Amino acid sequence: MVSWERILHRLMRRLPVGPASALGGQLARLKIRFVTPDVAEKARSNLRRHLPAAPDAELERMVWRFADNIGRLMAEFAISHRFAETGRIEMLGVEEAGARVGQMPTIALCLHVGNWEVVASALQVIGVPIASISEVPGDPLHREIADKTRKEFGVKVLAPDRNGARHALSLLRNNGTVAIFPDEVRDGRMMAPLFGRPPHLKGNLAVAAKLARRTGAQIVLGYCERVGGARFRVRFLPPYTLPPGDGDPLADVALLNDLIEPIVLKHLDQWYYLDDSLAPID
Repeated sequence: MVSWERILHRLMRRLPVGPASALGGQLARLKIRFVTPDVAEKARSNLRRHLPAAPDAELERMVWRFADNIGRLMAEFAISHRFAETGRIEMLGVEEAGARVGQMPTIALCLHVGNWEVVASALQVIGVPIASISEVPGDPLHREIADKTRKEFGVKVLAPDRNGARHALSLLRNNGTVAIFPDEVRDGRMMAPLFGRPPHLKGNLAVAAKLARRTGAQIVLGYCERVGGARFRVRFLPPYTLPPGDGDPLADVALLNDLIEPIVLKHLDQWYYLDDSLAPID
């Protein structure tokens, strides 16, 4: 039996880029308003925590921009392969960030901001092959769609386990590029950014720091901003390397958190995990 989600996905692939993205945003806003209002309430609560001085009206606008972005993101799995060819991606910082890619191990720290799949599209455009340590969606259809999208962008997906880590280590030792998403949620709890919580060794920030220490990798932070509808700006920051020496793992995590947290705070209304728990990490 063909599910309604599969039918909708096939429909989205046939629509023009702009209307398909807009339809996704509209559907998400309706669903969150009438079916899952707790999503909006959790996002509202976190916004108040991060932006205590902001007027309620502005926080409310941010809640619904967040909802719109989530819906557009989901719809755009069907059309993101057309973004580059239709001139919808602007790239900043490519020359400096990519100067030594392929000549030394590179860890691309990517954030769940805007439409993060667009970062892979941008890297494909500039000819940088990547492998990505990524969670596998539990839903079979969602997994199929995600796998197809990443395959179209030439991304080799590595499992978030020991085998994936070993493969990543091998690629880095051969001057490859491995993408890691340090902002993540596990079991409903936000692992990073830390947002004032103590650094810990249970998330992808620690994985990235450990791989960088073992391989001497440079770290390039890349993220996608939605700049209006289905148009995007992909920013790459200048390469960063951890301080010399063996390093303190917790201090390394804190340093990497200092790279990602300001960017997430600047784009809260485009951040996928805005509605998740900020509970302390045990």
